Amino acid sequence: MAAIGLSILAAFGFASSAVLARQGMQAIYPLPGVMISLLVSFTVSSVMVLLFASSDIGRIPQEAMLWIIGLGVVSYLGGRCQNFLAANLIGASRSSLFISTQAPFAAILAVSFTGETANSLIALGTVGVVCGLFFSSGGSIMEGWRTDKIHLLGYVLAMGAGASYGASNVMAKQAIGIYDSPFMVTAFSMLIGLLAISPLVGASASQSGVVRTRGQGFFRSIFALRYLAAAGLTSSIAVTAVAFAVQRADVVVVSPIVSSSPLITLFLSHTFLAKLEQVTPKLVAGTLLAIAGVILVVLGR
Repeated sequence: MAAIGLSILAAFGFASSAVLARQGMQAIYPLPGVMISLLVSFTVSSVMVLLFASSDIGRIPQEAMLWIIGLGVVSYLGGRCQNFLAANLIGASRSSLFISTQAPFAAILAVSFTGETANSLIALGTVGVVCGLFFSSGGSIMEGWRTDKIHLLGYVLAMGAGASYGASNVMAKQAIGIYDSPFMVTAFSMLIGLLAISPLVGASASQSGVVRTRGQGFFRSIFALRYLAAAGLTSSIAVTAVAFAVQRADVVVVSPIVSSSPLITLFLSHTFLAKLEQVTPKLVAGTLLAIAGVILVVLGR
């Protein structure tokens, strides 16, 4: 039960982060926004290490170090960067729906490489997730292909983020299996992520700057930073919750529950981003179908 509760907490954290990041990116470009949010996430996680896992500092096994480095690159360079870019292009509600494909990606990787097991309900649930994605966004994808390739790119980036997050769940499981310190694994992977994204963020900032509209005022920029900092805080809570969840349960159980976050994102987007995003009945139906698929995956464990 603890793993399920932690997974639900992570779903709320990721959903909140998506909406907050979308709001913050109205004034800040996506990649600098990733850096700001990740700096806050790393700061929060570092404080958690100092408070609760200080004795684990400095004794990371070499095998675990390799997993943690891979986790940092995949989760933040592959996951969070694509996540923010996708949300900027197609909105938080639509991008989070595609990011929920982390469940089938994680299941495939966990079954193929770590010996976890899946059955017919898990396969059926995976089909439900995919069908929900295409039902809610298939028309938008085809329209994007015909008229706006940049819009289509948003879906591709969101799918890439889903694959990265699915892989990162498996990698976190492996790292924690060797080095039983979720706080340290989380914090150190975030440090690796910061180092990995720095060249990309630097190139983006030198070309486009950090603030979207120059001269918009100091206080407005600070207000936008508050949203991104809050996104970093909620992401830190979510990532830490996932780390503790995979410590207690298989990835094929944890990842689908975490993937239910689009339902929460949909509600939050409708409540707080009504001027930025349109939530249609088709999008709602597709989201519910995807969530039903996630439930089948959980029941099939």
